[in-house]
Amino acid sequence: MKTTQTDNPAKLNHILITSENPEALGNFYRDALGMTITRSEDLLLCEAPRRRVLIGQGAPQKLGYAAFVFPNVAGLRSFSETLRTAGTPIQPSPSPILGSEAFAVTDPDDNIMVFGLSPTEDGPTGDSPDARLQHFAVATTQLEMMFDFYTQTLGFKSPDTVEDEQGTMRAFFINSDQEHHTIGIFKSSEARLDHHAYDVADWNAIRDWADHVARFDIPMQWGPGRHGPGNNLFFMVHDPDENWVEFSTELEQLTPPREPVVWPYAPKTLNLWGEAYLRS
Repeated sequence: MKTTQTDNPAKLNHILITSENPEALGNFYRDALGMTITRSEDLLLCEAPRRRVLIGQGAPQKLGYAAFVFPNVAGLRSFSETLRTAGTPIQPSPSPILGSEAFAVTDPDDNIMVFGLSPTEDGPTGDSPDARLQHFAVATTQLEMMFDFYTQTLGFKSPDTVEDEQGTMRAFFINSDQEHHTIGIFKSSEARLDHHAYDVADWNAIRDWADHVARFDIPMQWGPGRHGPGNNLFFMVHDPDENWVEFSTELEQLTPPREPVVWPYAPKTLNLWGEAYLRS
């Protein structure tokens, strides 16, 4: 059964990434993103207002899972029933943050997507500048299967795709609300975590966050620039495991009618201003 956008109004809440050195990685997020660190079972919980990252022991550059929340239990249960009716295997939730109603599914690359309800505890408050966890991206060797899974099985919408001169899809972006994308998926020679991104207030905030990471001697790896799909301003840094961490603003807000756009597979698509990082 094909789900629809209204069947899946899930919002990204937190992600789990794995590392061979979780403490060093946690220290990076403490410094670079102003997060506090606590232990949650065998995981490090890094959090600040509107952003949470869990870090576990494991191979680097891997998405342990991504967790999404529904606005109410009725919507979550309806979505779960739709998946069950379609024959999609449902698994227990691995997230220590979401409650007993949460469940998980696995995509073709064995990335785990968790769906639940918003935690009753919103996390820490404080004077850390706003940088909401806004989206993440993964790389894959089987892009078409991933596209079918996320759009047909999970019901996300894809406003933009990227195709090469032969008409082969090289990337796609998906969402469940008015923001251009919550997930980006890129064709590559390996399956791995590509990046995760934090939405900041405006162009001045991009400058301020760049100044902030520079105080910790964290060099800018890409940007500042402007993506084609999403039209957002950005810059990126590496964490100690060389995961891309993106600071972004002005992501396109979709206004109906908005027809899907097919972008050419070219450097200018990924950065309208110049240098680009092509995954394959």
